Amino acid sequence: MEEALYDTSRLIKAYKKKENIKGYTTIFNIIEFPKALEFDLIVLYPSKKDYKLALNISTKLLNIGKPIPAIDIIISAIAINRKLKIITQDKHFLFVKKVIKDFKVTIENNENRTN
Repeated sequence: MEEALYDTSRLIKAYKKKENIKGYTTIFNIIEFPKALEFDLIVLYPSKKDYKLALNISTKLLNIGKPIPAIDIIISAIAINRKLKIITQDKHFLFVKKVIKDFKVTIENNENRTN
């Protein structure tokens, strides 16, 4: 099973449903939703390598006319560089998949969708 990096939307859902999740998240997700500190998660901080990849992703997204929030681009870069799959409810992460083929993301809605 792939290791997961939980995005804020998924952390909020888990918190509301009192789920027990393990894996990773980023400092950005903790800042957005501090209650996520109650989970058994490893908090990741961006490195210079992550910022370089984020800039590359941002440029590619702009070139295809699909920019997404900068924080989500950095979160994507953190996941890619650590070979983690992002678990989220935000569909705009699928645009990253269009420009970075080995990006792993699961978009959870009413039905689960893996890409």
